[in-house]
Amino acid sequence: MRARQTRKVKAALVSLMTLAMMTARGEDAAGHYILQGVMEVGSELLLKSDGSFEYMLSYGAADYWAKGTWRQEDNRVVLNSAGKKEAPFRFLRSEAGKPGQICVWVVGKDGHGVENIQVTLQRFDQHFEATTTSDGAAVFSDVANARAIAFEVPVYSIKAGPFEIKPPDNDFYFEINGDAITQVLFKDEELAIEGKDLVMKYWNEEQPMRYEKQ
Repeated sequence: MRARQTRKVKAALVSLMTLAMMTARGEDAAGHYILQGVMEVGSELLLKSDGSFEYMLSYGAADYWAKGTWRQEDNRVVLNSAGKKEAPFRFLRSEAGKPGQICVWVVGKDGHGVENIQVTLQRFDQHFEATTTSDGAAVFSDVANARAIAFEVPVYSIKAGPFEIKPPDNDFYFEINGDAITQVLFKDEELAIEGKDLVMKYWNEEQPMRYEKQ
């Protein structure tokens, strides 16, 4: 009889320890959170009970996202994104092209052209600017002795380069990494728990963003 009671007590203790571990992992904070009170910004955070999260934020023409793991420590939730920092542009190849012009091509990972990328062609202390068209091409005419190419994506405040180029080639192909531009890389990012809300300081420490649990 005593042995049976002892086993019951042990089983109860194990259950309590398991519950405590679940709480420590933050499963009580799991849920769907939506940003409140910020004009022209839409954002959501989904904390899943398996310890993973999904995040999105939309501001004007810019859309950001993140995925990774989360945990709860005392009165805060800690986020860690699964991705890693990568370069937004990389050089692919160069070709002879047409005489008398330099063409800079920007393509996505699917090989399709990407428009509205600002391209700067550098020649010593001179700079020439063009924007990629729907086929991903930025064309510069009558620019001899060009030395480097740089890129800018104003919507995301991204600048890349300069990439050194050498004659005699006139066509230069680059790949844009959309994930590197749009992914939010949280690293031990702490969100304060205030009641049922989460408060994030990642974007602006002086004006924290409040996410309300749904």
